[in-house]
Amino acid sequence: MRSISRSGGLYTPTDAVGKLKEPKAASELDLGLMVQLLQPQRSQDVPNPERQEKTERLPVLEGIRKYAADHVLLMGRPGSGKSTALLRLLMDEAKKALADASAPIPVLVELRYLEAERPSVLERIGAFLRSHRLNLEETTLTTALTEGRFLLLMDGVNELPSEAARRAVARFRQDYARTPMVFTTRDVAIGGDVGIEKKLEMQPLSEPQMRQFVQAYLPQQGEPMLRQLQGRLREVGQTPLLLWMLCEVFKGLKQLPSSLGLLFRWFVREYDRLKQDVPVSPGLRHWQSELLQHLAFTMMQAEKPTELRVAISRSEAEGVLAAFLQGKVDYPTQRAKERLEDLLEYHLLQRISQNQLEFHHQLLQEYYAAEALLHRLPQLSDEQLKRDYLNYLKWTEPLALMLALVEEEALALRVVKLAMNNVDLMLGARLAGKVQPTFQTTILGWLDALKMPPRLKCECWAISHSRQAIPRLLNALHDQDSFVRKKAAEALGSIGGEAAIPGLLQALHDQDSSVRESVAEALGSSWRRKSPSLDCSTLSNTGITTFCRRAA
Repeated sequence: MRSISRSGGLYTPTDAVGKLKEPKAASELDLGLMVQLLQPQRSQDVPNPERQEKTERLPVLEGIRKYAADHVLLMGRPGSGKSTALLRLLMDEAKKALADASAPIPVLVELRYLEAERPSVLERIGAFLRSHRLNLEETTLTTALTEGRFLLLMDGVNELPSEAARRAVARFRQDYARTPMVFTTRDVAIGGDVGIEKKLEMQPLSEPQMRQFVQAYLPQQGEPMLRQLQGRLREVGQTPLLLWMLCEVFKGLKQLPSSLGLLFRWFVREYDRLKQDVPVSPGLRHWQSELLQHLAFTMMQAEKPTELRVAISRSEAEGVLAAFLQGKVDYPTQRAKERLEDLLEYHLLQRISQNQLEFHHQLLQEYYAAEALLHRLPQLSDEQLKRDYLNYLKWTEPLALMLALVEEEALALRVVKLAMNNVDLMLGARLAGKVQPTFQTTILGWLDALKMPPRLKCECWAISHSRQAIPRLLNALHDQDSFVRKKAAEALGSIGGEAAIPGLLQALHDQDSSVRESVAEALGSSWRRKSPSLDCSTLSNTGITTFCRRAA
């Protein structure tokens, strides 16, 4: 319970408008993390619906509790706090169950540990209960499930090891519909939604939340760090995990990276520096980065080309490292065993059972896979790049991390152009915003030159999340199609920036109410960033202050 308690410190309950208490210490900091209920997609052919559904935002634990009875899927970016939210809920509900015999018993099921070929959710539930000294016969367990005696916290739909595991989870959910269940996933495109209708999305940290975290975590260095962040604050530090990594990097280096890829590279180097006095096997430090890269790259492959592995057996990992060291060192099999043990003891790998291991976080696995792909990139043909990497959703995050590290413009542009023209336009647009800022002008020019409907072009600018798209999105606020205007406003609110505010203020007078609401939400985001350009009296005169208050 101690580890659960410590990780739960970020989830002290707050009210629905995200008011924050004064932080006592970084470990007790109340960030007021929020979720938003995802509404079903409206038809784009109905740009002016008579009635707009209200956006429901709730504190994360309140949202989970509200919808768990009918099963709910908690979605969010890597490191956004999904798993930690489940741990906090586990701790809170366990205390309730100890005090009240009628309360449901919380059970945490980490879905990545299901067997790929013969998956059994019941077996994982039993394993969790046994680890807490509760041994139930299968008939007793199934009876309790049928009666709804458990609250099941199912972490990592996107990490399910096989299609058989996905089917097993979906079937289990149908068989025990009366049992409250909470599922988490990174992206429904990877792993699906196992048939769950209610979906909650983790909301990114606002700038005041990020500032509060930084000032609590680095009380002596917080202000210098915040001055360096400025416009990058929202872009790089939108999740608790990444913001913590930024603080760790700044604490050691007194400077900040400009991209997520560089953040991981700097973080790993700083971590290695802190571990430099730890005794390890001779030669480990020379090889450790390449060993981790090779292991991560191997784990991106699974039985099916669409799948990846977040866990690997110790024996296979030793074999992978031994094959890599062949011809590079004497006695490669023995050296692989020694170096794997050191990596487990002092670095970024961890044991999950006697014969299973994993990276401490899937983002670290993807970072090392990105570094491995970066080394291979110049030798890859267009066909290989498209067939083996761009075509697969599992490589999207590593590709995005890698592109921020590509220093040769022609190489970066080649990857993005291949994605845009030969794989998927939206993938290309997303990757466009990941290359170094000086390369983005060329790619946005390509998008401008493409003949496509304004709606689609606006979607491309929005998904790029590039600040160089702001002038284009401001022009889109004057498009004759209200759907385009609405999407442009939403994108401007997400990307942010002082340059967007005058155009958004003018758009508050749009004739379409749904556009005005999106504009107000965008300005509310700007208000959260405490922009001096936003005058509250201007918003009051529009008659839609409530939208801005809700956004703020």
